[in-house]
Amino acid sequence: MRKQSRTGTWIVGMFLLGLIVVPVVAQCPEQWQPGNGIPGLSSTVYALTMWDPDGPGPQPEVLVAGGNFTIAGSDFVNRVAIWDGVSWQALGGGFNNDVYALTVYNGDLIAGGAFRNSAGVSMDRIARWDGARWQPLGSGMNSNVHALAVHFGRLVAGGAFTTAGGAAANYIARWDGVSWQPLSSGVNAAVNALTLHENQLVVGGNFTSAGGSPANRIAGWSGAAWQPYGDGFNSYVYSLAIYDDQLVAGGTFSASAATTIRRIATWDGASWETLGGGGNTNGAVWSLTVLGDDLIAGGDFTKADDVPAYRLARWDGTVWEPVGAGANSTVRALATYQSRLIAGGSFTNIDNLPMNYASAWNGSNWEPLGAGILFESTSASVNAFVTYEGDLIAGGDFTSWGSDCTNYVARWDGDLWQPMGSEIDGQVLALALYEDELIAGGAGTGGIHRWDGSAWQVLGGGTDAAVHALTVYNGELIAGGEFFLAGGGLTEQIARWDGSSWQSVGLGTNNVVRALTIYNGELIAAGDFTAASPAVAARIARWDGTTWQPLGDGLNARARAVAVFNGDLIVGGDFTTAGGSTVIKYIARWDGESWWPMQTGFINYFVYALTELNGRLVAGGRFTGSGMSYVGGWDGSVWQPMGSGINNWVFALGTYNDQVIAGGRFSSAGAKVAAYWARFGAGEVGDLNCDQWVNMLDFAIMARHWLQGP
Repeated sequence: MRKQSRTGTWIVGMFLLGLIVVPVVAQCPEQWQPGNGIPGLSSTVYALTMWDPDGPGPQPEVLVAGGNFTIAGSDFVNRVAIWDGVSWQALGGGFNNDVYALTVYNGDLIAGGAFRNSAGVSMDRIARWDGARWQPLGSGMNSNVHALAVHFGRLVAGGAFTTAGGAAANYIARWDGVSWQPLSSGVNAAVNALTLHENQLVVGGNFTSAGGSPANRIAGWSGAAWQPYGDGFNSYVYSLAIYDDQLVAGGTFSASAATTIRRIATWDGASWETLGGGGNTNGAVWSLTVLGDDLIAGGDFTKADDVPAYRLARWDGTVWEPVGAGANSTVRALATYQSRLIAGGSFTNIDNLPMNYASAWNGSNWEPLGAGILFESTSASVNAFVTYEGDLIAGGDFTSWGSDCTNYVARWDGDLWQPMGSEIDGQVLALALYEDELIAGGAGTGGIHRWDGSAWQVLGGGTDAAVHALTVYNGELIAGGEFFLAGGGLTEQIARWDGSSWQSVGLGTNNVVRALTIYNGELIAAGDFTAASPAVAARIARWDGTTWQPLGDGLNARARAVAVFNGDLIVGGDFTTAGGSTVIKYIARWDGESWWPMQTGFINYFVYALTELNGRLVAGGRFTGSGMSYVGGWDGSVWQPMGSGINNWVFALGTYNDQVIAGGRFSSAGAKVAAYWARFGAGEVGDLNCDQWVNMLDFAIMARHWLQGP
């Protein structure tokens, strides 16, 4: 862990700090703090291999993953990363495009794919790691590399290329240590897979001839000549493996000559045979490996020999069986590491548990590779924050955070995220405190829940549809959303809870209420509506305790967020005009009588969230104007960026421990890994060198200043 324990070293450190008469450094500047990483990777894995960085030296073997991901654990990586059994690490500058193949050659790690450079150095589709950086292998290829192997001491690459090192090489070439050489006249279409069998290099792909002779999608290279493997297949080969001394091929094929063989086959020395009862798999086999006595297949299939097996199956020599509950999307790569099966692909769920594109099978269940935030889909998000009993509460569209199931709500104690019950069954859109109780509103059954200290309870019979917003007004809890009924009574999108039952707020609104606040002693509701009965009110209205009233001529499109700042009401959303005709794009202020712009044009797209801290209004959403990246701060006269911003949409803003808290669908903030939530402020107490880590370097600063005196 990068952040050290608050005990041990820090007992000594705080004692020393108490002896220092004057501050040793100025307060750190405000910036985005490092956030939680993810277990696994941020996108698809295409290749896996084992590599020992120092050969016979003391360093252990590591797992290497290649794909199109840019985050691994808590590190930014560019499409290649290593897993040492504990954490993910970057491997140099990585690459500017996808990695499709990995192997080890003469002790060096080799990568092939679609990339054209690494850290600004040109390398066309193939590279080697020299221990410090990626280096080109000759002048590379003119198209993608799909597969790598070592045959008779030579590195062999296959793919979609037709030249290697500037010379003709039809889809396959070998590296002699100095230059690329063709393998005879090669094959006539793309190569997808390579392996070794009985001293031959076995090549699988899309081709129908090798060395000018017929060879349907699979062929062998002896080092001097090409040979077919029987009748081959009627469609593509994507994977190859050796199991029980026999060659196994997987792909999209359904036959070898007149023999029906569905997507996986074994070579008996004379012809291709089906592996199993004849059903084989009902979808493509992209990857193959061997674990103990089992052959493991990964792909797009959902059955193997009519046995349910979701994208993962194992053959024990007699029958096909599933590997756990399977994956929710394609398995592209398989390997074995530390006696465990490793799967990589485009999946985000294995064994009905969130897994980020890579997972390990321990023999009985699947486990994530590393710690961090586990979300079940790329559309997961944080939608709301509130502070409760000194902890930060987050609500959103997620069911797992950290290592625990969290069912749409989680609790941050300053160090760790913890689950809060399992009773809410749909995304949380709003959080609030009412009479010291935590209230959650959202799309789950019942719409609105209260936390009793150990479990969630539907509040007063709940609502018949989603709750989007919560606030407290005149001692009552106010809920707004898309519901018609609350507690069984007609309430029309907005309702009030008086402590014992739900009541209507006037005649409600004619469409969704998305945001609520209090301004000048009145309740403000904003959303999609055009009427707050009985008044015409374009997307925003005020309730004076008796009736609904418009705020001028309102807004021309959806309002999503409301806040009070410097005596004005601030509204953010999708609108482009306010007050009937005034051009006010996406954010506006109401001074009690009229609508006004806020530096028009600086926010150039939708605003989803607003908060205020220490005299600054903070807006979050989908905008990227004037140096602001999805989040910006307003000091009362101008909008300003907040550091380098966030890399994707912001849905929620709040404050906690004198920091701005942002939540959304992002993976980084301030060029630091921060999965789905981030903090902006002056940093941790004790971070004396402002590197955003509290560790021994800060202790050294304290000790040095103590020894030197004030």
